[in-house]
Amino acid sequence: MLGNKIGYLMGGAILATTCLAQAETLQPDPAWQQGKLENGFSWQILQTPQRPNDRIQLRLLVKTGSLAEKNPQRGYTYLIPKIVLSSSKDLSSQKLENLWHNAIDTKNPFPPAIVSYDFTLYSLSLPNNRPELLQDALIWLSDIAGSAVFTPQTLALAMKTDEHSVATFPSDIQDPVWRMRLQGSTLIDHDPGMPVSVPVNVQKVENFYHQWYTPDVMTLYIAGHVDTRSLSERVNQAFASLAGKRQTPVPVPTLLPLKAATIGVESEKAKQDRLSLTWNLNWSPINNSQTLTQYWLNDLTREALYRYLQLGLKDKQDDMQLGLDCRVLYQQANCSLNLDAPTDKLMESTLYLASQLSSLRENGLPQEQFDELYAQKRGQLQQLFAMYARTDTDVLINQRLLSQQNNVIDIAPEQFQRLRQAFLSSLTPQLLNKKLKEMLSQEISFILVQPKGEAAVDVNQIKNSFNQIMRPGPLPQ
Repeated sequence: MLGNKIGYLMGGAILATTCLAQAETLQPDPAWQQGKLENGFSWQILQTPQRPNDRIQLRLLVKTGSLAEKNPQRGYTYLIPKIVLSSSKDLSSQKLENLWHNAIDTKNPFPPAIVSYDFTLYSLSLPNNRPELLQDALIWLSDIAGSAVFTPQTLALAMKTDEHSVATFPSDIQDPVWRMRLQGSTLIDHDPGMPVSVPVNVQKVENFYHQWYTPDVMTLYIAGHVDTRSLSERVNQAFASLAGKRQTPVPVPTLLPLKAATIGVESEKAKQDRLSLTWNLNWSPINNSQTLTQYWLNDLTREALYRYLQLGLKDKQDDMQLGLDCRVLYQQANCSLNLDAPTDKLMESTLYLASQLSSLRENGLPQEQFDELYAQKRGQLQQLFAMYARTDTDVLINQRLLSQQNNVIDIAPEQFQRLRQAFLSSLTPQLLNKKLKEMLSQEISFILVQPKGEAAVDVNQIKNSFNQIMRPGPLPQ
């Protein structure tokens, strides 16, 4: 249990002053029951008696994506979900229609299928106390896993399917900044969601499916108010007959570290100018108390930075908006401080931002802000179990997926509480200010995204003006 920011997992240099004397191995949360069938198919089930009224969440993760496609197969990984979403070998049309009528949570909609470079994810959200729907869901998911129906009829229906039923990750593959990040990576020329070449040979699509959809690269996640023992038996019954084994290795998806650069691009989706100040972060899997403490310190440093800037904006009262986006993608982590402003105020807003950052680096976080942040974290820790009980089941299952995707041990609340207590007890303003100074002394990239057709702004001029105020300083000793 690492909190709702599990998607933003970053690290930095290990600081002895914040680590326990000896690294403690993190223990996986025993609340998640796990198993593996003889054919290699894996399952994980979280029983949530504290949330009896929540919908039951199901996620089938298949470790195959667009990286597996060769040139003649472009778009196959995107086409296959469209075929299986609208057909079933073992469910009648009426049952399949009834399943989909109940399987979408209108309050928290989630795409039925997501295709990325290295995975495909199928998602269902079912009302509780409907065992017949859960049984039909398992049957349909087992069809997806090994018995999909490939005929000219199912292909024709898939070609007409609404594009919104199958999403991609990242969601905007054509985003100019993402295109820049792809340079030199194994992901380039393997975009998920590419259209297939027509006419489509349905037999070749089926062959591709059987090659890459094998039980040894699949995991079924279920979270909700369920009986783990009986449900695990039903999972075994539904998926034990799957056959096949992955024979062909897939290239490992990797990104290169972001090089410090000054870039200006246009985007049809941009509404106003956005200047992103972006820097790389060290990243290491979280599997012991040292790496966890390291993550917490870096995360708290970023939160302190953002709160400091937000408090300053309260007095400024203009059209400037700030956002902080930190994430790990394919073993590379970075942060972007995003500044949204009208074109005629972009330079003024940038200079204001530089002055704020310079002041924070040189003077540190004001004591009253540190005290407020520290008190908030203490209060959250005291309410840990109550907060856990209030966490929606869909958040818990998505958090689990992100943890495992980023090689993070998802620990139990009890171990979390004990380690978090030790971390907060060691936290001082001097330690936090040292991390702030280190972070604000890094080399950064300036990335300006403007609406298409707008008069171009000189990004180099913005960078030079920013650096006249900020001027990168030496790393703290």
